[in-house]
Amino acid sequence: MSGLNSQQAGQGPVFIMLHGLFGSLDNFRSVSLHLERSLTVLRMDLPGHGLSPSLPTLSIEAMADAVLAEIDQLGIKEFHLLGHSLGGKVAMSVAGNPSCQGLQSLCVVDIAPRQYKPHHQPIIDALQALDLQQITDRRDADLQLRNAIPDAGVRAFLLKSLYRHDSGHFDWRFDLQQLATDYPLICRPPIVNRTIEPPTLFIKGGDSDYLGADDETGIKAVCAHPSLKIIVGAGHWPHAEKPAQFTRICQEFLSHV
Repeated sequence: MSGLNSQQAGQGPVFIMLHGLFGSLDNFRSVSLHLERSLTVLRMDLPGHGLSPSLPTLSIEAMADAVLAEIDQLGIKEFHLLGHSLGGKVAMSVAGNPSCQGLQSLCVVDIAPRQYKPHHQPIIDALQALDLQQITDRRDADLQLRNAIPDAGVRAFLLKSLYRHDSGHFDWRFDLQQLATDYPLICRPPIVNRTIEPPTLFIKGGDSDYLGADDETGIKAVCAHPSLKIIVGAGHWPHAEKPAQFTRICQEFLSHV
């Protein structure tokens, strides 16, 4: 497999950012602009997302292996790692891999190391039902998805990854077919093969139900030094909904590592 697509900017310690399911490195663009003043921010497209190549199996562990290989390929010796949602699961798998060297800290955004119900299945079904050959523009796609995906914010997020081929037809920047096939694997908890020793911060959206008090036991089972910050008034995308507060939390955490 060729390397993952990434963008790097700024100066200082290396801070690697991993997006969530159906996302891309662009999801952290606005936050990274502030962080780049004191950090070398490396935003990475997960396998099967954005401009990164896909994999025969898009499991959490296969994605983590690809991220580790990319870090090694780039010659990065020490780094801080952040992952949102699926990216958070991948980040935990990276941190818990015995071959992971040089990790200074871990940030996990609105996800826990546990099994989740397949609540993205209606979205996957709607995207697979969309006839990309017949779409004329993004507005047309938005109209066709409206009944199945009533949340306008979710549709807008998904449609960021819709692009037009040179042929004139539309396609997704993520590998929809492989993600649909491997979605049960993505719902599983990440495999953490060793205790995550570096300081680990869990950031929860106050209005989100992805991360709860019940997750404390599971978190302490895999992380030696976990802490928690809650962003009041934010949902599952706190970095997009409350970017200034999110950035401050990251900066404060990293300054004490």
